Amino acid sequence: MATMTVRTTVAFDPATAARLDRLAKRWGVSKSETLRRALETVEQQAQSTHQAVLTDEEIARMTPHEAFSWLQTHPRVPAGWGADFRRELKEARERDAVIEEERELARSKVAEPNSHCQA
Repeated sequence: MATMTVRTTVAFDPATAARLDRLAKRWGVSKSETLRRALETVEQQAQSTHQAVLTDEEIARMTPHEAFSWLQTHPRVPAGWGADFRRELKEARERDAVIEEERELARSKVAEPNSHCQA
């Protein structure tokens, strides 16, 4: 049975045309097959990226272990979120420690009697 084909004309700038030629030679296939493979790859990546996006509600229901496992299996998440989990966790803990120190300092100032006022 013959394969149905649809002829399409495309126009590329010289650099893109050269890239297509190089890739077709490297893969040992026609330019048409090169374009088919490239389109298939891009489509699969787009579907994979779409599946990698979670809602805030889905993220909130995850345990820390589930979140870490998910990040390891979905390295392509928006804006590099979770790209370096350990570093991000350390930075969050350091920020929390600074906030806690500031709160302790504020509490101690409130608790101290005003030394320059006389009763």
